[in-house]
Amino acid sequence: MKRQKLVSMLLAAAMLAWAASARAVDGTIEISDAVVKAAGGYPFKITGATNNGSYRLTGNLAAPLGTDAIDVTAPVVTIDLNGFAISGNGSVGVNATVGDVTVENGTVTGFTTGVNVGNFAIVRNVHADANGSGISVGNNSLVEDCTANNSTSASGAAINCSGVCVISGNTVSGNGKLDGIDCAGNGCVISRNTANANTTGIDCKGSGCLISDNTAFNNTTGIAAGDTDTGYAGNVLKNTTNVPLSNGTSIEGSSQQNLCSGSSC
Repeated sequence: MKRQKLVSMLLAAAMLAWAASARAVDGTIEISDAVVKAAGGYPFKITGATNNGSYRLTGNLAAPLGTDAIDVTAPVVTIDLNGFAISGNGSVGVNATVGDVTVENGTVTGFTTGVNVGNFAIVRNVHADANGSGISVGNNSLVEDCTANNSTSASGAAINCSGVCVISGNTVSGNGKLDGIDCAGNGCVISRNTANANTTGIDCKGSGCLISDNTAFNNTTGIAAGDTDTGYAGNVLKNTTNVPLSNGTSIEGSSQQNLCSGSSC
C-alpha cells in the first residue's frame, strides 16, 4: 500500500513538473514531440475552457498513421507553429471543432486535411503542402498569406471557406483535380491571391462575393461564381476558360478592369 502511494505521489510530481516545464516565461504553453508523448501521445489535445490561450511549437511534430496531430475543443486558442512542421499520414494536422482558433507560422504536410478549423478562425502564414486538401475554415474567418499546394484529393479545394470569409494573399498551385480557392457559401472577399494549375482557380459557389486583384493562370477555369450577384474586378486571367458566361459580373471601370488572355473582359 505504501509503495502504491509513493508511486502515485511520484507520478503526480512528474506531471506537475511537466506542466511547469511546458509553460514558457510569457505564459505560452510549449509543444514538442516529447511534450505530446508525455501528455499521452497523439493527438495532442487542447480541451476545456481553462486551457484556452497561446500554444507554441518548439520542434517538429510527426503524427502516426491515421492520427490527428493536434485536436482543439477549447475556444479562443492560438497555435503558433513557430516555423516548425507538422507531418502525418492521413487524418488532420490541426483539427478544431470550435470557433475562435488561430493557426499560424509553419508547415503542415501529409494529412487528409492540413488545417481544419471552425467559425471565426484565423489561418495565417501556413504552408500546407501535399495534403489531401490544405486549409478548411468555417464562417467569418480569415485565411491570409498561406500556400496550399500539391493537394491530392479528387474533389474539393485547396483552401475552402464555409462563407463570409476574407481570403487574401495566398498561393494555390498544382492541386490536381481540386479547385484552388472555394467559398462554399456567400459573401466572401477573395483578393490578391495567385491560383495556378488547379481545376478552377477561384470559385464563389454561393452569392455576393467580391473577387478582385487575383492572378489565375493555367487553370481549367480561372474564376467561377454561383450567380451574377458576385462581382469580379482587377483580375489577370489566362486559363482554358477564364470566366464562364453568366458566372459573376465584371465590375466596370478603367481602374478595375479584368484582363483575360491579354484582352479586357
